[in-house]
Amino acid sequence: MKVVAGSTPIRLMSKSYKIGSDICLNIMRLFLLLVSLVAGFVAIVYPIKAHILCGRRKIIIAVLLIWTIAVGCGSPTAFFNTVFSPDPESEIKFCILLFPQMSHVTIFRYTEFSIFYFVPVIIQVILYTVIGRKLYASTEELHTRFQMRPDSRYRTERTSDTIKARKDVVKMLAASVLVYIICYAPNQIVLFYNTFSPSQFHATWSFMVFSYVVGYINSAANPVLYCIFSQNFRQNFKKYMCCICLGKSKPYRKVLFDSSESRGISRKVVSTRTTMVRE
Repeated sequence: MKVVAGSTPIRLMSKSYKIGSDICLNIMRLFLLLVSLVAGFVAIVYPIKAHILCGRRKIIIAVLLIWTIAVGCGSPTAFFNTVFSPDPESEIKFCILLFPQMSHVTIFRYTEFSIFYFVPVIIQVILYTVIGRKLYASTEELHTRFQMRPDSRYRTERTSDTIKARKDVVKMLAASVLVYIICYAPNQIVLFYNTFSPSQFHATWSFMVFSYVVGYINSAANPVLYCIFSQNFRQNFKKYMCCICLGKSKPYRKVLFDSSESRGISRKVVSTRTTMVRE
């Protein structure tokens, strides 16, 4: 006896097509997100070693490894996917997953939960916590350093802006993890509910559409978080939108100067900054 295990992911535009070739793309997108997170972690925590740890060769190896894992994770769908027709006289057919035993369904679902939700959340929490502590510690040291010596008003304002920007980055990291947890939570809640509840929740088409739309909102939410927590992002976004609307752009030149704010804060932080000055 075979058991119907449902189908993921779905195409929202057609109810008759629920499992497509984009399953590997969705898995690959998740792993690329984790690799990008690790790359950002290395760039912030180990900036001196970033060019060694994130070299071109290692990036190529990581991409090939990601695709290999994505194909492996998507293989159960290829092996157990079957075309199902609810009515022999109807032309509408569905792609569903059929497993030989009910225990296989449970194993499959909790494996998906572990690989695609639990492990990514744990990795994000750990890496973002380390990044946040790194930025917060350097911010406190920067604040203490400039409180101990008199300086010009211009330098004090610049230091205050730097401290505020770093605190906003920490808030943005926490918000991004929270958004990720919420956006991918609906299916996980249903999984645990069906496991421990005597009554089963049968997902409707509307619920499946809702769960996947909310999942994609996780990617769309990133620019919104940048706009909320980053003043620099808001200013540059407004500047470029004005340039696009007006069709004009003014020349800029780069000015390099030594930034004493970042000296002594961390041996692994570059001591020069680049700013844009309007001519």
